[in-house]
Amino acid sequence: MSDEPAKELRVTMGSIERRGTWSVPEHLDVRVLWGNCELDLRDAKLSPGATTIDVQITMGNFELIVPPGMNVTLDVQTVGGNVAESEHLKDSIAGEADAPRIRVTGKVKLGNCEVITLHRGETRADGARRVRHERHHRKHHHRHERHARRHQRWHELHAEREMWMRSRDPKHRWQPWWLMSRMRRRMFIWFTLAFGAGIAVGLHLWADRKWWHIVLALMLLLMISGGIAWRLTRPLLIAIRAAQDIGDGKLDTRLDPDRYGGEVRLLATALNDMTTKIQQQLADQRQLLAAVSHELRTPLGHMRVLIETARDTNDPKALGELEKEVLMLDDLVGRLLAQSRLEFGNLDRRELDLGELVSDAATSAGVAPEAIEAIGDVRAPIDPTLVRRAVANLLDNARVHGKGAVAVRIERRANQVAIEVDDAGPGVPPDRKADAFRAFVPSSAGGLGLGLALVSRIAVAHDGGAWISERPGGGARVGFAVSVGA
Repeated sequence: MSDEPAKELRVTMGSIERRGTWSVPEHLDVRVLWGNCELDLRDAKLSPGATTIDVQITMGNFELIVPPGMNVTLDVQTVGGNVAESEHLKDSIAGEADAPRIRVTGKVKLGNCEVITLHRGETRADGARRVRHERHHRKHHHRHERHARRHQRWHELHAEREMWMRSRDPKHRWQPWWLMSRMRRRMFIWFTLAFGAGIAVGLHLWADRKWWHIVLALMLLLMISGGIAWRLTRPLLIAIRAAQDIGDGKLDTRLDPDRYGGEVRLLATALNDMTTKIQQQLADQRQLLAAVSHELRTPLGHMRVLIETARDTNDPKALGELEKEVLMLDDLVGRLLAQSRLEFGNLDRRELDLGELVSDAATSAGVAPEAIEAIGDVRAPIDPTLVRRAVANLLDNARVHGKGAVAVRIERRANQVAIEVDDAGPGVPPDRKADAFRAFVPSSAGGLGLGLALVSRIAVAHDGGAWISERPGGGARVGFAVSVGA
């Protein structure tokens, strides 16, 4: 066999085969007249781009064998012939994106053109057995899926029956459980009336009707109406049962949105999102409880030792340390109370001058009056307790992480009032900015991680937001904004 790729293959009352390692040109013409041509591309050397095989078959056979994953496009016209679009061909078309591309074109007159997918070293008998095995496996898999769906439907049916039997109204105890749904009952009645009117007109116009025609029509009417009503209300009742399970504490309950369509799919997605958020909130509360227990244990232990020392020695220094521990506990309780108020949305809004409120808080924290600046009209409807807590957290953050606050600015910006605190620290690394406003993220100084997270939540509760930026000249600039209203 020559290494030069032949660009044309002709067969007249004979056969030709190409197997093993052979070179395939970018365009190959195949002409078959009363013969057979077989091309095996499993070990062939193909062009980097697309390869086109143009076939002209007259009362002959053409077979193309390709490996799995090869992209094959079959565009052959038939005139009294046959082009095999077998399962092998479908597997070949769904090939890999970077696999060689083969395009088969041409015309078949009173002949056959077939593309077969075989693994390397696999004979046709082996390929046929593999295809039968794969077909049997898919059939078994589909049967298993149908059985699982049928089992799930029976389980849902039993769960719905139990739900209605538990909530049975004594006034409706005569009703079957599958008609206890008010929506299903109404739909059943309306469909029955609508279809019944049409059937009644038809029976009235039918001169040769028999009595059993009326009975059969009524039975069909009830079956069709009940089936439609059942089908339309079943997804909603499944969602109701899922909501009841979530209410009972089964937070791992989920609905499959792919099983439904339209509004029911949106409802299933909303229920899943709600359950995920509830799980996250409960996890945060458990983490908060554990962190608070840890934070309270240390100052309470210190206070116990200081009380014993002050009782024995009456040392003023011990009393001063005891006062610090009490203030620390008071600050922790204040943060937790602010967190609780935000959880329940209890805001006591009043129109106040933020300049005075922030100046008082900053001065109490030891910031020099000349470092405090108010620009423009900074009055806004706020909850003074929460906003004061947010300002105190900003100042405390500057003290702990930024060597103290060097500037405090209150400024009117469009329909918001912004409060910013500058510090002289090293700043905040870019990879830490996203976590700075998240609760329960440990900081370098320890603690609950509630400070800036509480600032962000207070700002959001006042229709604003919080941010961290770089301070000109070094350091960090942390601030938040509250809305001034309409």
